[in-house]
Order: sequence, then C-alpha cells, then structure tokens
Amino acid sequence: MNAEEASLLWNRKDDVEQAGGHAAHRQLALKHLKLKTVIKESHCSPVHHLVFNYTDEGMQNLFATVGHEQATVYDDLHMGDFIAVVVKFTNQKTEYADGGELHTCTWLGGQHSTPHPHGDALLAVAGADHNISVISIVEARVIALLQGHTRDVVDMSACANKPGLVVSLAKDGNARVWDVPQQLCMSSYNTDASCLAVSPNGAFFVTGSKKGALHSYQIATRQQQPVPSSSDRKPQAALGSIEREQLNMECSSSGRHTETIDCMQFLCHNRLATKSVDGRMCVWDMAAWKQLSSWKVPSCTVGGGWASRCRFGCTPDGAYICVGNTTGDVYVYDTSDGKRMTHVAPIKVSAPVRACGLSPDCRHLLAVIGNGFIFRFEYRKPDAEVTHHAILQ
Repeated sequence: MNAEEASLLWNRKDDVEQAGGHAAHRQLALKHLKLKTVIKESHCSPVHHLVFNYTDEGMQNLFATVGHEQATVYDDLHMGDFIAVVVKFTNQKTEYADGGELHTCTWLGGQHSTPHPHGDALLAVAGADHNISVISIVEARVIALLQGHTRDVVDMSACANKPGLVVSLAKDGNARVWDVPQQLCMSSYNTDASCLAVSPNGAFFVTGSKKGALHSYQIATRQQQPVPSSSDRKPQAALGSIEREQLNMECSSSGRHTETIDCMQFLCHNRLATKSVDGRMCVWDMAAWKQLSSWKVPSCTVGGGWASRCRFGCTPDGAYICVGNTTGDVYVYDTSDGKRMTHVAPIKVSAPVRACGLSPDCRHLLAVIGNGFIFRFEYRKPDAEVTHHAILQ
C-alpha cells in the first residue's frame, strides 16, 4: 500500500464514521453518484456481461467483462480509487478450441484452492465455441477447458462454498454440472431454461424459463459417472440423479413473471432475485416459498434474444440490486422492499444496459452500455458536507 492509497482509506473511514456507520454511508453514497470514469474496450462491440468477484472475500475489488472475443479483468480499487486492467484474454482459435465470441462469465472462487502462496482468482468464460475456459488471474492463462456442450454457452453460475462446482447453460437448453479441478461433466440434461443460478450451499440450482416459470434441481452429493464430452454423442437427460421440481411461489398476480426470465442471482439469507425481459423484478424467500418484494424497472423492451439481455448485479450482502433498461438508464433498488435508491444515466449514449455491478460499499456503480463502453459512477461528497467537514477540522 502506497501513501496515496493509505490516505484514501483513512478519509473513507472518516466518511463512514461521520455518516453514522456503514449502512448510512452506503445510502449516502447511492444518493450522490456522479459519472467520473468512462472506458472504451478495444473490441468496440457490445459487452455482454460484467460481474464482480464476490466469491473471494479478499478479492472483491476485481470485476470482469466479456464482449466480442475478449474477456478483461479490472481492478476497481487500483491505487486506492482508480481502475486498472489486470488480465486481458482473447478467445482465439487454438489446437484445443475453435475460439469465438464470448457471452458469459463467472468467478469460481480459487483463492483457497490454488498452489500459489498468495492465492489466486479463477474466472470461467464461455460463448460461441461451446467450451468453457477457466482462466487463472495469477498465471494469466487458461488452466482448464470444459468441453461437452454442442451449442453456444449463454449462462453460467458458480458457488463460493464449493469452488470446484460450476453449472452452465447452452442455447439449446442443455445444462451441465461440472467438476472444474477434474475437468469433468458430472451431469447433463435438457431443459427449457433461459438462465440459472446455483444456491449458496451448492446443493441445488434454479432455472428460469421462457414462460416465466422457476424450476429447482437437486444436485446429488454422491459420486457419479462422468458424462462423455465427445461432440458426436448427444447429451443424456437427467444424468447424475438430479430431480426437477417446479417452484410454485406464493405471490400476487401482478408480481408474477409472465415473460422470459433473463437473469437471476441468489442473495444472502436464502433469497433469490429474478428478472424478466419486461423489467419485472422479484425477490423470493426460498425457505418460506413466498415473494418478499417485487417492482418494475422502467422502459424495458420485450424480445431481442440472448444477446439483448439486461443482467443485474448486487452487493455481496444482497441488500441492493443495480439494473439497467433498454434506453441506458441505471437504477439501484433496496431488495427488502423494492424502493428505488438512485437513478443515473450516461452522457451522449442512448443504448441498452447489458449488465451492471455495484461495489460492496456502494461507492462505485458500473454499467456496460453501447459498443464496448463501461461507465463508472462514483460517490462524490456533496459540497455542503465538504464545507461542514472543513469547519469541524
């Protein structure tokens, strides 16, 4: 840590104390977000996904994006408060894979499952070449290749409590459960899923369908025979003793999903957040099987397919969700009651928000908009507070 970073951390701690604690400071930060940083990625194409590394507690400053054939890992707190590129990966054709456009990525939680003395972060990326590439951030190279899908991979989800587990979804509805260290597909089956999310304990995962339905799949804990990854053999259904169960949650008729569910994430305290293409967002209590909150994101257009999804992000504790719409607006909501906390918009760009991310302290809100643009809205202390602080000193 250098002197500049140490000074920033000290001032940040002072801000938290003045605000009355972390909860109050996060609310204050959300009310005073200003556009301060704009990044243009070199591929000049839409960025399909942005995700913070909330699977490794000590590496929550890292976030990753995928767009065109590129995956890029950034440090959101470089030198205290700047953005820096950590790793850049291009999915080119090799003797092992065909390469091509990337659609999705997920962090695998490799900090405690690596031979590197200071830990590592593992990022899985996938897309048009049907393969899942696992990238070591420390080594800046692909260390595992998961092969078996026969169509584009469009969604993935991993579990922080089971670093070696990842579930993937292909465009044809084929879902697969992977053992990453062994590079083996442990289960494969055909679904009508449009997105998925693995539970925090890794015991099951939930899928959303094109009709707005939710289904749960229990993942067997006993050892299973791996599924052959040869592309000349069709994936078998329900291998690995995975049982499907439709989730009939208790909710009002106005709070139900009636369109394609395009994004979902598990939150703390056994909650699940889901979003459909029409902007309907819901937070579910998975223990009580009921809806906790529901709201509508303005100006969300139905249709457009896989490449037109607007994915949301959330804080590690699941208190806040950030989400965009098709006109470039970005919103942050309180997950407990659906209250809108803030609304920001980019400058001179009117295009769909494909993905969002929110830092743990809510000081940074990131959104990918247009052709390769990453907008970072940052907390800036109001002038009145600055004056008051100067008087106190």
